[in-house]
Amino acid sequence: MVISSLSPKAQSLTDSLVEVLLHRADQIQTFRADVDIEVDVDFVRIPVKQGRVFYKAPDKFRFRATGFVLMPRKGLDFSIHQKLRNDHAAIYVGQDENNHIIKVVPLTENADFMIATMWVDVRHVRINKMEVTSREEGSYKMYMTYGDLPYDLPIGTRLEFEINQIDIPIKFIGTLKVDHDKADGRSKGSVSLTYNNFRVNGEIPDIIFDENVEVDLDME
Repeated sequence: MVISSLSPKAQSLTDSLVEVLLHRADQIQTFRADVDIEVDVDFVRIPVKQGRVFYKAPDKFRFRATGFVLMPRKGLDFSIHQKLRNDHAAIYVGQDENNHIIKVVPLTENADFMIATMWVDVRHVRINKMEVTSREEGSYKMYMTYGDLPYDLPIGTRLEFEINQIDIPIKFIGTLKVDHDKADGRSKGSVSLTYNNFRVNGEIPDIIFDENVEVDLDME
């Protein structure tokens, strides 16, 4: 269920945007991709890492990169469209040069976020930017860049968030060089992901998504 407010014209536009976003998301039943991960946090040096992501509609996701544990993970699991599938109120709040701007408020008690603002590309009708206030992982921003893929999958995602040393497990910190003068309190951090080698709508066994089962993520 979608509830929109303001003028009838704004409501109609909001409903149309949500409908197009979900229709295009429905065209992606599975995908896998390799990903390069670059982390920028003031108080710790983390080398560039490589990983792999797997997705299966409607909500199965696995992200694997050895030693990578930074939060918030919700911004990395392609759950953007799931926020639009559940009951919510969608409000059209304006437009900038390139985007329609809508706010999404969940109407279910078990939603993992309190409010999300989405910048939807005027020409291509895909999400370019999103700001989310989550219930457990604070606030974060996401910026998406797209290439010439036949599907609305970003080839790059930048996630900005706040973090402090306690957000990183001690066993992981022990392998890194930490600047303790900068580690007091909360610090801004970002994760940039660059995707390549997409394989869309191929077969992916369900066992891939079981975090308790060790499987070969390099499987073809």
